Amino acid sequence: MIKEIKITSLAGRGSVLMKSRDYKEYWLGPVDWGQVHGNHQTYEYYNQVGQKIVGTKVGQRSLSIIGWVVDGGAGDLRRRCDFLNSFVSPVEDYTLEYEGKKIQFRPDDSIGYSSEYRKNNELVRQFIITATMPYPLFSDSQDTASAFDTSGKMFRFPQNFGRLAPVVFGSQNKTYSVEGNNVGGFQTGMLIKLRFSGEVQNPRVKNLTTNGMIGVKRTFNRGEALEIDTTPGKKKMLLTTAGGKEQNILKYRDVNTTWQKMLLAPGRNLLALDCDDLDQRAAMSVTVFYTPLYMEVE
Repeated sequence: MIKEIKITSLAGRGSVLMKSRDYKEYWLGPVDWGQVHGNHQTYEYYNQVGQKIVGTKVGQRSLSIIGWVVDGGAGDLRRRCDFLNSFVSPVEDYTLEYEGKKIQFRPDDSIGYSSEYRKNNELVRQFIITATMPYPLFSDSQDTASAFDTSGKMFRFPQNFGRLAPVVFGSQNKTYSVEGNNVGGFQTGMLIKLRFSGEVQNPRVKNLTTNGMIGVKRTFNRGEALEIDTTPGKKKMLLTTAGGKEQNILKYRDVNTTWQKMLLAPGRNLLALDCDDLDQRAAMSVTVFYTPLYMEVE
């Protein structure tokens, strides 16, 4: 049973929190986000018995939310309905959050209310929201971050502050490989953020699990930053200069770049940092952000 959801307008109209058995503002009823249907492409040889599936496409899914607008005792039922009427629009996009997961949708119609008096009166009004989720997979509400730099706390009690040797409170080490654990069931893109504290020639990030690589044929200098996004439909290489100017440097990508293999496969992925001069790796501070994807969340 879905007990609580949060709907946020991507057009800046605010958000609505709906809870099951919450009689204060918006009471959440049944929620149905349907099932994902797979369209299989098949092939058969001459005189073959049966067919062979050679590919599958996953389509959109439907959303249905039934809830109640509840009067708070001060005659504010009309005000709450007015807000909901303007909040739900079939020409805008929204994000639905549920138990740390989120998915984007667009309403099919304006909000609808029940015509029965017992469901539409001076105290309560039952409503329904129907929508389409064009991208049918749920993702985590927050991105997962994996940094190539590691730090550790060294300070412990008790300590002998009178000793001659210095007391180490913490340490930071440079690592040139990191593990990204994709706990979802699908490949997912990465946002790789690199900051340069010195000269680095032709930096590269490798996915040793998928045998993929993404690189830039350019020399970077102190104070510059680079963002590389491998998400399908959002591919980019954005340079921020030391002076704060942004520049698209996709044309400088390494010809050996394999975008498809730079998606994180389900499970554990080992990522490695590389460049022409291996000693220059210490001049790069790199963090990888990614969001696991899920078919179902119940």
